[in-house]
Amino acid sequence: MTDSAEAGDALAQAIAALEAQRPVLGDAVTDAALAPLRAQWAERHANPPRRRLVTVLFLDIVGSTALSRTLDPEDVHD
Repeated sequence: MTDSAEAGDALAQAIAALEAQRPVLGDAVTDAALAPLRAQWAERHANPPRRRLVTVLFLDIVGSTALSRTLDPEDVHD
């Protein structure tokens, strides 16, 4: 299961657990506690995670490691 799916399951479980406590907590407290959870739920379903294509380029210059050991870190960065 993905992290996103696990977060969605945890959110659904939290909402269900609070709903189960409605007789004890009362409507006002339960509704106040559920409002942010329901907002997260709605946002998650309105904007599902998307996959994006990413290109990563690595570059290794021969001798750069040895050179960087002799220079100040700020000079290497520049």
